[in-house]
Amino acid sequence: MNNRKGFTLAELVLSVFIFSFIAASLATIVATTNRHVFQNYRKNIIKTNVLLSMKKIQNNLSVATRVDAPRPGTSGNALAFAVNIDQGRAGPYYPGCYPIIAGPRASWHYFCLANGNLYYYTGTMNTNGLSPCGNPANTTNWDTRGYSAAAGCGPGGELLMSNVIPMLSGTTLFSRSTTDGVAEGDTVRVKLRSQWVAGAPGVGLGNTQRDVDFMLDSVVKFNISK
Repeated sequence: MNNRKGFTLAELVLSVFIFSFIAASLATIVATTNRHVFQNYRKNIIKTNVLLSMKKIQNNLSVATRVDAPRPGTSGNALAFAVNIDQGRAGPYYPGCYPIIAGPRASWHYFCLANGNLYYYTGTMNTNGLSPCGNPANTTNWDTRGYSAAAGCGPGGELLMSNVIPMLSGTTLFSRSTTDGVAEGDTVRVKLRSQWVAGAPGVGLGNTQRDVDFMLDSVVKFNISK
């Protein structure tokens, strides 16, 4: 018989052990990397949504000429305002005239909270050929959609951000109240917070992921019509 070189049983067992150890180490590295990737991805998404939502509110509210909700001295989870429409002089819900400036269209904007989601609605009103305050709007509601509590809030609007919660228990997203530090009548405090809970029912990732919580707090000044 010819002698052939081969592996002993001990060598085979050792090689299998080393291979198993390397495979287990690689699997752990891949799993850990995936957890970090998904954690950072989720964190970036939530942060971006809050930032973009705040920017949209700031950009539109800063040129508002009429704010219907929240009313001065109050707070709430709905923000209703308009651009190039008069505030009115008989109270916060008196339908003011439009346009204040001839040419640009009058527009309304509505941000609201429903089921932990922040939605945005907007629309414009035709001002072609109208002189300043050419439409007195004393018999016709300038808000053709009727953006009020009765109009509802939900998937029909643009979804800006999800997992919305108050910054503190009992607080709201929008405020014109002195208790929230809003002393001027032409300012609105906006408090946005989004929190994703890894161990929440229906998520079940508490053992592998961490909670994500991001918030922004801003005071926006607008040009209310006198």
